Amino acid sequence: MKLQKILFSFDGRIGRRTYWLAIIALIAAVQVVTIGPFFLDSEMVAVMLIVTSQFIWLLSLWPILAVGSKRLHDRNKNGWWLLVFWLLPFALFCGGFSIVLFDDPRTGRSGDFVTGSVLIFASLPPALWGIVELGILPGTKGPNPYGADPAQPMA
Repeated sequence: MKLQKILFSFDGRIGRRTYWLAIIALIAAVQVVTIGPFFLDSEMVAVMLIVTSQFIWLLSLWPILAVGSKRLHDRNKNGWWLLVFWLLPFALFCGGFSIVLFDDPRTGRSGDFVTGSVLIFASLPPALWGIVELGILPGTKGPNPYGADPAQPMA
């Protein structure tokens, strides 16, 4: 499968090796662009690169979702499962932190550490399940509704 199809198409299937190589390459590339500006001497250039890096993070979502979707197709699952594996943990984690850090000086209410911690820890099972499902478990053998088995050589 061509790199363009791996990174930008939601059709087909990819194996674990291709999934990990694509995800690690995408994360590494975005991290270099995100952290790189902090090593520059010029503040103006650094600020421009920081803003650019945030835009690049947004652009990287498409390939990350495409790669994850194809990996789920290899597991004979719909790509919408990514919502459970990525969006649900993110929402629980952010919600938990917002509850812990909530502070209203007008009413004197402060954050609820216990409730926030429960939500933060509740984000772990779906995230770990996603790692196992996407990166560890093997794909289905033979063709499935999403395409041919990527582990089988082309005839």
